[in-house]
Parts: sequence; C-alpha cells; structure tokens
Amino acid sequence: MPRDDMNQQLIFASSAISVILILTLIWVIYKLLKLERIRRQFLTSETGKNLEDVLVEQNRKLTNLTTEVSQLGKELEQLISSNQHDIKKVGFIRFNPFEDDGGNMSFALALLNEHDNGVVISSLHSRTGTRMYAKSVASGKSESKLTSEEQQAIKQAK
Repeated sequence: MPRDDMNQQLIFASSAISVILILTLIWVIYKLLKLERIRRQFLTSETGKNLEDVLVEQNRKLTNLTTEVSQLGKELEQLISSNQHDIKKVGFIRFNPFEDDGGNMSFALALLNEHDNGVVISSLHSRTGTRMYAKSVASGKSESKLTSEEQQAIKQAK
C-alpha cells in the first residue's frame, strides 16, 4: 500500500473520529445544559430562596415544632395528673319512694372520679317537703347505709 493511500485513510479515519467526537461533545454539552437548567429550577424556589436557605428554614421550623410537641407532652402529663380526682363518672336514677305521691320527683345522683371515689346525693320528695342526703363514696362503696336507688346510681356511674 502506498503511503498516499495510507495517509488518506488515516486522514479519513481521523476526520470520521473527529466528527464523531464533535457530535458526542455537542450531545454532552446539550445534556449538561439541560441538567444545569434542572438544577437551577430545583435549587431555587419561587420566592427566590436557594435550597440551602429553604433547608435551614425547614430545619428551624422542625426544631420549633419538636420543642412545642415536647412542651405539649409535659402539659398533657400535668393535666392528666391534676385531673385524676375530677368527676368523670355520673349515675342518675329517678324514682318514687312513696306510693301515695305521684311522679318520680326523687332521685339519686352518683358523682365519681376514675378511682370510684366521690359522693352520692339523694333527694326524697314528698307532699310535705323534700329532703336531701349526701353520702361519701370510696372505691365504689360507702360507710353509710345506701338505699337500693343509691346503689343503682353508683353501679350506673361505674
């Protein structure tokens, strides 16, 4: 093979490789510009803040929320502790203790906390007047003698 043919083939091959490399370079530049455009869109928000500022702000908000949740948890524990003795259970029975009086004007009302401690209040209504009684309740029982209606009110409250 003469040298001129070999030179021409080398020139042709190197030209072909150069064209391929130029096309590849153009394709890489196009992809790089597209990637840069996407990066800019991702790193900047509509408000003009960059991603770093947004992340710092979100971290600050998250820290504040964590502090608030912790504080709310402490307040909830205090509320639960302070409300253990509040009235949470109520039982109410209306009845007629006297056959000659009409209507269920008498009642027994049990007011208990979560430990079944509290009071049962009874009202006995008759033609001559109304009498009210209050009896303490501890663990669902009373040291005083309870009427069947008072016992029903306590049972209903539990």
